[in-house]
Amino acid sequence: AQCFQVDPYDNLLKGPYMKRVREHSRRLMEGQDASLCAPGDFLQVALGSMDMDALLDSIPKLEDGRINAVQLHGALQMQEFSDEVGEVLQEFEKSIMMLFWQANFLEPMLQENSLLFPSKVSECVQLFVNLDISERKAIASEVLKRWAEVQDILKLTKEAMAGPGDAEEKEEKYEENLGDLLEADTTVDTVVFFKALGQEEQGPFTQDFLAKLLITLHWWGDVDISSPLALLPEDGYREALEKVMQSEEGLFVSHPNSPSWLANMPPHSKDVFCVNMFCLDQAFQTQALDFLLPAFSLFPEKDYCIITQPHTAPNTPLLNAFTIVPPQPQNTFGHVLYLIHRASLLGPPKVVSLKPHLLEQVHPLLDVFEEETRQEIISQSKLFLQERKASELEVFVVDFDSQVVGLIMLQMPNADVVDRLRCCYHLDDYLLVEHHETGGFSNKGHVRLLHWVLNPLFQKYTRRLLQGALRICGKTALFLETELKESVSSIYRELLQVAPRRPPQLKKILREPPKVASFCNIEEELPTEEDLREKERQQLLRDLEQTKALSIVAKKLLSETKIPVNARIVVVGASDCGLSFLESLLSIPHLLFNSLTLLAPGGLEYHHAHHLPLVAGTAAYSHQELRQIMLELRVRILDSRMVHIDRQQKCCILHDGSMLPYDYLVVATGLQDDALHALKIQSMGVEHVTDGYRRVNGAMSAADPSIRDLLVEGGTLVKSLIWNPLSYAVVYGRSLNAYCVVQGLLLRKVPARKIILVLPSRSQESQQGDISVNAFYEGDEVEKKIHHILETMGLKVYEGYRLLGIQQCTRGRLKGLIFEDHNGGEVVPLPAEETAEREREKRFPAPEAARAPMGILEDFGASPAKLPQKLLACRICITADAVNVDPDIFNSVHGNGLVYDGRLIVDHNFGTTDPAIYGAGSLCEFSRRFQRQNSRYLRHDGFNGREVGAKLAGALLKRLDPVNGDSVAAGGVGMTTQDLPSASMLTATEEESSPDLLPEFYMPIAKGGLLPGSLHYYRIHACRRGDMQEEPSIEEQVIVTDTLDLANGTGHFCRLTLDAFGKVDSITYLGGEALQVESLWSLVGLSETFLNYLYQRWRDNDIPDIVEFLADEWATALFHDRFMDFCHQIKLEMLASEEVKDLINKALEAVNLKEGLSRKLLTDIRKDLPSDSVKQIQDHLLDYLQENTNHLKTYFLSWQWAEQGARK
Repeated sequence: AQCFQVDPYDNLLKGPYMKRVREHSRRLMEGQDASLCAPGDFLQVALGSMDMDALLDSIPKLEDGRINAVQLHGALQMQEFSDEVGEVLQEFEKSIMMLFWQANFLEPMLQENSLLFPSKVSECVQLFVNLDISERKAIASEVLKRWAEVQDILKLTKEAMAGPGDAEEKEEKYEENLGDLLEADTTVDTVVFFKALGQEEQGPFTQDFLAKLLITLHWWGDVDISSPLALLPEDGYREALEKVMQSEEGLFVSHPNSPSWLANMPPHSKDVFCVNMFCLDQAFQTQALDFLLPAFSLFPEKDYCIITQPHTAPNTPLLNAFTIVPPQPQNTFGHVLYLIHRASLLGPPKVVSLKPHLLEQVHPLLDVFEEETRQEIISQSKLFLQERKASELEVFVVDFDSQVVGLIMLQMPNADVVDRLRCCYHLDDYLLVEHHETGGFSNKGHVRLLHWVLNPLFQKYTRRLLQGALRICGKTALFLETELKESVSSIYRELLQVAPRRPPQLKKILREPPKVASFCNIEEELPTEEDLREKERQQLLRDLEQTKALSIVAKKLLSETKIPVNARIVVVGASDCGLSFLESLLSIPHLLFNSLTLLAPGGLEYHHAHHLPLVAGTAAYSHQELRQIMLELRVRILDSRMVHIDRQQKCCILHDGSMLPYDYLVVATGLQDDALHALKIQSMGVEHVTDGYRRVNGAMSAADPSIRDLLVEGGTLVKSLIWNPLSYAVVYGRSLNAYCVVQGLLLRKVPARKIILVLPSRSQESQQGDISVNAFYEGDEVEKKIHHILETMGLKVYEGYRLLGIQQCTRGRLKGLIFEDHNGGEVVPLPAEETAEREREKRFPAPEAARAPMGILEDFGASPAKLPQKLLACRICITADAVNVDPDIFNSVHGNGLVYDGRLIVDHNFGTTDPAIYGAGSLCEFSRRFQRQNSRYLRHDGFNGREVGAKLAGALLKRLDPVNGDSVAAGGVGMTTQDLPSASMLTATEEESSPDLLPEFYMPIAKGGLLPGSLHYYRIHACRRGDMQEEPSIEEQVIVTDTLDLANGTGHFCRLTLDAFGKVDSITYLGGEALQVESLWSLVGLSETFLNYLYQRWRDNDIPDIVEFLADEWATALFHDRFMDFCHQIKLEMLASEEVKDLINKALEAVNLKEGLSRKLLTDIRKDLPSDSVKQIQDHLLDYLQENTNHLKTYFLSWQWAEQGARK
């Protein structure tokens, strides 16, 4: 129960025991006092946990072997127990002294000078420990059986205690009413009564029996018999005896949230046995199940059998019959738990249609649903029973041994549902929709899963039951639409999750069609039913708040069991690369990953969707897409930071000291802002402070996962900036994040005069040797526009200053920033008295604010480089400068001997020098030996993170996929991770061919954000192919239109650059209107000729605005998500034509590759293309448009013209 989610299986306890445990937990959670143990149970546990004989041997003895009671008392005082036991037995030593008297109740209690034999103490302890529940009940039963004799002795005892004078009166009263006598006021000592019950006084019981009875009544009967002076109750302990008879075994159950919740349950309460070893010859593996029934026969009182095995061990035929139990979130156990119930061996459950007499058995299954859902299921089931064949529902129950153990409710979809799903989701990538439309009727083979519930004991038969339901109702494809805001059924694990589609448009908000005056008097036609359905489909496609996820499965796929992959895969960093890696693994139809973990400090991006915009994004994933692939339900996401890697134990050490074990570790953290780290300062929102670093209150980085919470609208820091006249915010850096942070502060109502933007010189960032983090290149028109907006707002911009240091006040708060001036100014020496004062401030800092006026640069002497220094007083500093590796990640990587040379070095399969650790993303770089004469760019920051993550998944699947992977993945004998060859062990022959081993990358890189003036900015450029990549200098390679009005934010600025071969190399957009970034992606890499003679028409001044030109309906096909597949198909067919290849090769012989392809050459090639090839391209284009008419309705095709002619 600590490590695995076994609550659906009663935590592997027998039913009566688990019922008591659940009731106890319920009372505790409601704040009530509850205990399943009597004081005697706690004392038995305490005595069982100590060595009493050893304790008695340690006490000095007299000559006759006796020990002193005082010394025994002192030794008992030194004993310590668990908190739960110690809290109940706070005076353990007194309890033992009292117990010794109770076992010898006819003797006086022990005094300070009492002497006793150690053997008598041991006998007393043994007597008490042996009083189990059955023994106690036998004692109580024996007394109650002879209760008439006990009553007589009680009467005689009371008579004796009352005196001889009242004997006759008592006798008469006894004869009249025995009950009144027993209720008389005469008090009787318990010891006197127990002595009278002894055989020495002609009583029915022996003295040993009476000692056990006395101990039982005191410790389990809830009565006080702690001394010889204890008084006998009026009923003679009958009520206490009946309580003992009704009592149950004491269970030591902690709080449900405690790790030791069920740790002390007795062995006989457990309903499970374990297989410790199972070995079978490979030739007889298919008969492994034959051993389970004999195994259960050895344990007739047990219902469950469990097996554990390491995460990396392959599945065996025996384990295929078992159910994998999901681990608890805090689980660190190194094995997977497999479980099977004995009932599962009797045969599979059956699917039958719901009958009226079975409806009552359905009710207990629905307890897992909310009340509203339960009522809905019951009402729909009754409706199905009434209508039967006329109903659109099909309700099945899962029957096992004449018991209902599950419910399946299906709904026949409307005619337009599948078309809607094809329009909004990538359904065609997983399903041949036409194949499931039987008899010429739309949607005939499709069915929707409405509700599903199944007893977890039969979870292994899920796919078989679904297949049976589809067979009975005659359907071949099943889909499930899940509302992610509600509780989600676990059935999704057996289905395939379908990614959402994007609309083929450039603008997020479509333009309203113009109203033409000449048609104003024409009556508007009423929309047809098809028009209404189409409108609904388009609205769903463009709904940014859509929270429904689609899962599907075909009947054929249900015949193939998903192969479980239990390897613990830990991904560090929620970068585009890390998310894409997880998405790629989860998209494999035949694999079921059971242990995927993502370390994501701050959570996923859409967790912050409720905040106002603050930092830039990569635009690789939309909030909607991440949510709809159900990533959170299939991956354990931890809001935590990795601070160390323990390669020996194969675990990550997190910032709170907890350990996260892994079998494969993927480091995909990317690079972070390094301005504060260069000063050995950690951002104030980061919980873990790296050794040698410090935290400054008010200094934060744009890469801080908590920055949105720190600068939340209406928060303390933002209120201080708004209302405190001495509080200023300095944003430092040239990256896109810096400008986005400025806009984020403005959106949070911070006055522009309280914000200062400090830009370092460009030369400081160009020395990094990789892709620049500059938001704009020098002389960029976008930068001029943004700076003009800032100037208009009154926001100060200081350019050419490098951050050197941070000043703090005595309370650790930010006081001022020290900058180095790179503008060529002269050093202004400080006066001697001011220098002395500065020295005193360094030694004895003043608690008040900085001396410099807020928001103004003040001379501050010279820097170590003999350049002028400036002091800028402020209370908040947000850095967004050049990027570098996070210090915790660097310490984890470098401290474990992984090769790091400016970046983490990986091989062509993304492996590091540790076979269990992989790396990808901007943090990593391919080994330099892969770089030969082709000068390939090796750092991953030049590639699209989403594409890199997909390639990484493909590399790791070679080790994980038993179907398509290597022999080790298939369960063959292979090397351990310690024996596998690392990247440094390639032979010389392999090194010669190593450049060809590197994966190819094609996807463009996108970044975007909201800039000052509430202007949306996007820049999409092609990935890096070589070491040198510069902005185009040829005039014909740049196309610019600018209709942006900075005063009101209308219009657009757009710049397209073309490479030497006439392909779109980059797109830059700035405007007040948000665009579909994915649509801009699809343009990068396309030939300019696809864009409807864009260059020629722009040169002739026919295109004043590129965005408006591309937003026209003619360009819809270019933005469609299947357009690139169409282009790839055309390319392959052209390459297969020898005539076309000869024509192109001949034309390229006279081409200077440095100058590229001229438009005239391309025109000549098009003219010389064979007519058959042209006709083939045209036919493919028409097929492409026809196949995607659900999105591309603006194109009027030839077959539609023929249909209209036939109607006329």
